[in-house]
Amino acid sequence: MLRILYDHQMFSLQKYGGITRYFADLMSNLPEGFSKEIPIRYSENHYLQKLSGVKYERIQCIKNFRIKRQFYYFKNQSLSLKTIKKNEFDLFHPTYYDPSFLKYLKKPFILTIHDMIHERYADMFLFYDKEAKTKKILAHKAQHIIAVSENTKKDIIEFYNIDPAKISVVHHGYAQAKTSFNQLYENYILFIGERSYYKNFIPFIQAVAPLLHKDKQLKVICTGKPFSKKEIDLFISLGINTQLIHCNASDQVLFSLYQHALVFVFPSLYEGFGIPIIEAFANNCPVCLSNTSCFPEVAGEAAIYFDPLDKDSIRTAISSVIYDPIKAEKLRKAGQIRIRQFSIEKMVRETCAIYSQTCL
Repeated sequence: MLRILYDHQMFSLQKYGGITRYFADLMSNLPEGFSKEIPIRYSENHYLQKLSGVKYERIQCIKNFRIKRQFYYFKNQSLSLKTIKKNEFDLFHPTYYDPSFLKYLKKPFILTIHDMIHERYADMFLFYDKEAKTKKILAHKAQHIIAVSENTKKDIIEFYNIDPAKISVVHHGYAQAKTSFNQLYENYILFIGERSYYKNFIPFIQAVAPLLHKDKQLKVICTGKPFSKKEIDLFISLGINTQLIHCNASDQVLFSLYQHALVFVFPSLYEGFGIPIIEAFANNCPVCLSNTSCFPEVAGEAAIYFDPLDKDSIRTAISSVIYDPIKAEKLRKAGQIRIRQFSIEKMVRETCAIYSQTCL
């Protein structure tokens, strides 16, 4: 039996998120011959529910989650380090980049690197953000690195000068029950997630503004944080503020948004993998993507691509889908085929092969 120890890091910090879903999918699908342990006392993470044998609780007296997760992290970190010191496991797989375990660890560890955004866009992060520094430390110390795309592997080699033989690419897996969800909105373009600089949200909005002017029934629906004052002021200045809708999205709401969208648009300048792409495929949603970073690697021929730095290119690509039902249907069918390459079973199988090889 190969005993794999995971830690609390992202499960302390996230309620939802691609990283915790990745680790929960991995842990809950380990095959015979592998066992998991995740020492955690407090969490509000949605995906922990799928892990059998993992007990945790919430703190009810603290309402602000930003404050609460700091408390969670402190308490869980103490438990995690205590477990590491016991050395009653064969391999350690941390869920993020805190290197404090290094001085106690006597067993090999695997590191998953999800993207290189902090390195590629260093100027957009505050001076006290240490992620790039701690990630680099762990990347050089790890016995092996899992990159979530070939593009991420290429960036790791470029920025860290690490031997390519030390890095294996394992794409994310995705599984969702074939369920239809009620339609919440009509006639909309869908934008998912954060809207910070590299996400290219403002140029995207500027690109689609003429489409919204021309078609007053057309809307853009966004998830993630509520619109900022700066964003709202932009919408007003463009004369489209009544056609932008923010939506708090649970999994069920998110699936509905995908299933009934005219198109899902991902205009980012960079992503490590781009989980929303395969979410869109799984929910039969046509996709328009930037022609940069990992997007062509993940979507292949199942998407329409545009230059994210060219507003005309963005607008033309989107128009070609939302006003051409035949093309939209072709994209839906192509997405259903493409997603077969991203099963959870494949992700787990390839990851477990790396676990076994590392422990030889």
